Formats: sequence, structure tokens, C-alpha cells
Amino acid sequence: MIVHLLEYRVVPGHEAEVVGYLCHQALVAPPDQGLACRYAGRRLGTHGREHLAATVWSDWETLRHGIDEAGVPGFLAAKSELLGAKRPSRYRVVASTGLGCEGARVLRLYRTSIAADAVETWERRTLEPVGQLASKKGLLTVVAGVSTDQDGPATQAGEASVVVLTAWAKWDLLLTATGGRLNSALTDTELEDIERPAIADHYEVMAPEPGPA
Repeated sequence: MIVHLLEYRVVPGHEAEVVGYLCHQALVAPPDQGLACRYAGRRLGTHGREHLAATVWSDWETLRHGIDEAGVPGFLAAKSELLGAKRPSRYRVVASTGLGCEGARVLRLYRTSIAADAVETWERRTLEPVGQLASKKGLLTVVAGVSTDQDGPATQAGEASVVVLTAWAKWDLLLTATGGRLNSALTDTELEDIERPAIADHYEVMAPEPGPA
């Protein structure tokens, strides 16, 4: 599986239009073939409102058909001209559980980097923490992935980017899972001996709102 992330800002003056389209049309429509999971989230960043579209695909072939050259997934394509400062990235999934979108309210994106020669070790050691996370109350989705030089964000030479994407039903349950440390790794999942300093971003999940039957 492949996790694709698109970070973007909405062209000024069109926030309500894009959010309305997502909630009332895009996220209501059936998912594309090969699309296992899709999320749309937003947060207030240092430079204004920031958005994230996160999708999980069954393989590279379905990803290529579901994402355009700018990295915009099909469910957002109709509003592509209103998306600015687009930053796509792709990760090969090494461990996952859940992949349930319904009921999610918080999307957490934990990112760090590791030495390129530690990738196999990180993949192997990630399996157990991801399995343990499945029992966390309120946790709906966990996806852990590793990038390669050509499909992930820029890193220093000899490093690889890694990401853990989690979706939660409630903020307070996420706080419990992190021990109150939102910007740290989830409790009991740290791999501090091989991971570089990490960042964690949190997004309000935009839920689908179907119109009248």
C-alpha cells in the first residue's frame, strides 16, 4: 500500500467554497478504485489555514490513476485551481491497522527521518508498536510509511523520511495516548535510538455531510 499526502492552502476568498465542496460532494462520493482510505483535514498554522488530504492506495498503479501530476487526488480535482502552495509526498506503507474513516475527528501526522541504512530496522521494529496501537481507545486508523529519495520530502543525504498517520474519534483520547504530549510520539511507540527529532501536526477532520435524500 501507498500513503499519499497533499498539504495545501486554499486561494484567499475560497475557503468556504472548497470546504463546502469537500463536505457535501467530494467526501460523500464513492471512493476511487483501489482507494482504501481518504481524509481531509485543516488546521490553523503559523501562516494561516493549512489543509491536508491524506489517501491510502492499494498499490502504485492505482495511485498513478488516482492522483494527477500536481499530486491532487481525484476527489479534489474539481477544485484544483483553488488549491495553492501544494506539497505532495508519498510513502510506502510498512505497517497499518484500521483504515476506518467514519467517525474520525482528529488527524495526527507524525514525521521524522532516519538514516537510510536504518530503514529495514525501522520497518521491522514498527510492526509491534502499530499492533499495540490497535487497542488504543478512540484510535481508528494507523498507517506507518517510509519514503524514498524520489517520492518523499527533501532530507539530508543518507536519510529517509518516515511518517505515522493516525486518526482519532476524540481529542481527549489522543491526549491520553500521548500522555499529554501532543508533539511527541504516541506513548510506548518511541524509536528514539534511530529516529531524528520529530514534528507532529494535528488536523480537524472534515466529515462528509450528505444532502437531503
